[in-house]
Amino acid sequence: MEAVAPHTQILTVTANGYGKRTQAAEYRIQNRGGSGIFTVKRTQKTGDVIGIKTVVDEDELMVISNKGKIIRLRAVDIPVQGRSTQGVRLITLEEGERVVAVARLAEKE
Repeated sequence: MEAVAPHTQILTVTANGYGKRTQAAEYRIQNRGGSGIFTVKRTQKTGDVIGIKTVVDEDELMVISNKGKIIRLRAVDIPVQGRSTQGVRLITLEEGERVVAVARLAEKE
């Protein structure tokens, strides 16, 4: 569990290479017994959610596929969108290829 600062965004990445940032303020606090909160419009085109990270504009990310394709992105280059959207394509994948991981790079010293 992470503490979320007011200027933080939630990065959501799907198996078919789509992703988006959403302002953390768009997510309400969920109590026990709640019905949940949608974070992405899941379709056959986007696939399942494979990763959610908290990010700020200065962060850099790596997106990794099951066939070894790795791309490096700046968080600021990923659009900020609402919770109920599907996002934008972050990585172009070949037939049968899926995103398996997303990682925030270590901070520069």
